[in-house]
Amino acid sequence: MRKSETSTLLWTKEFILLALSNFFMFASFYMLLPTLPIFVVKVLQGSVDQVGLIIGFFSTAQIFSRPLAGRWLDSVGRKKIFLWSRLLFLLVMICYLGMTGLFLFFALRFLHGFSFGMATTASGTMVADIIPDKRRAEGLGYYSGFASLAMILGPTLGLWTMQLANFSTMFILCSILAGLSVLLGSLIHYPEPTVQNTPSKPFSWQRFIEPKAIPISIISLLLFSLYGGIVSFISLYAQELGMATLAGYFFSVYSLSLLVSRPITGKISDRYGANYVIYPGFIICISGVLLLSQANSMVLFLFAGLWIGLGFGAIQPSLHAMVIQSIPTERRGAATATYFISADIGIAAGAFVLGYIAHAIGYRGMFLSTSLFVVLGLLWYWVYTLNGSKKVRDKVETPEKASV
Repeated sequence: MRKSETSTLLWTKEFILLALSNFFMFASFYMLLPTLPIFVVKVLQGSVDQVGLIIGFFSTAQIFSRPLAGRWLDSVGRKKIFLWSRLLFLLVMICYLGMTGLFLFFALRFLHGFSFGMATTASGTMVADIIPDKRRAEGLGYYSGFASLAMILGPTLGLWTMQLANFSTMFILCSILAGLSVLLGSLIHYPEPTVQNTPSKPFSWQRFIEPKAIPISIISLLLFSLYGGIVSFISLYAQELGMATLAGYFFSVYSLSLLVSRPITGKISDRYGANYVIYPGFIICISGVLLLSQANSMVLFLFAGLWIGLGFGAIQPSLHAMVIQSIPTERRGAATATYFISADIGIAAGAFVLGYIAHAIGYRGMFLSTSLFVVLGLLWYWVYTLNGSKKVRDKVETPEKASV
């Protein structure tokens, strides 16, 4: 039997190795976020428009890779896809060292997005298998916290390396971190789940997408639309308010609140039910966005980041846990892919739609509008749990008590 079925021990060797492997991969990824646009413009002589296209290539490849990853995780094997995708991620990172032209760089970014989408889907599926059932939301909260820590440290490390050394040194350091991710991942002892042999069926989208995960994934899409708006426009909004230097601090406060809230609210969700954290999380998130739209001082601006992070950190691990709990083990790859695809689409669509809204009514009005996405997510969750099956209501209202 799998560990999640026989034990309530969370901090096993496999969980720690997987979380650390994910941390190093995300740190490598986040080092590039603020530095690659500078590399494209200064070294490759690209334009600002081409910077946007390069980011779009990465995101498109990431979305494209997830359904394939979900299918292969459930058929080829979890650890094989986990290691292959991380190895590809490492190879792409090494190839940045030899980049001299934009055309090859576009191709490289597509491969990078493809490998990153594969790798994160694989690790998200494996950690769901490793975490004990009774501590799933708590475990996912701690696991996500490692990525939040990488979000805090990675951009600063990337900019620091670029400024004190050069781009080549930065790419070497990114490759070392990616290599550590592969090394730690290879040490994980992971027994593959038993897959039932079923007759082959004609090609169907259900091989790649898990239908049972779609209702909760819609909530994720609406929630991550808010994140897409923040990532895309918070710097411009800060400039408009005359607080341009605070944009970086906003992300630091936001990331720290995510780091703190995820494991705490995850534990509450496991003990008392998802409703006890998801409903308050939505209220906190909505109030944070409303506060952001009306911010006129440094204190209010940063407090909004803290409040949004707390709300987001409460909701996200519990939604992820609900997806996993409702799906058989042999379909967790497709379910995880479905959930992550919704987040990717939410970020991309949110940035696209909110860009037009900002152009029409300004950044204050745009952030006020983002609260509607979160309100819709809250209403969808309420309808889903109200009209859902008894099994769904039991999962969110009366979970089994987890041992500490």
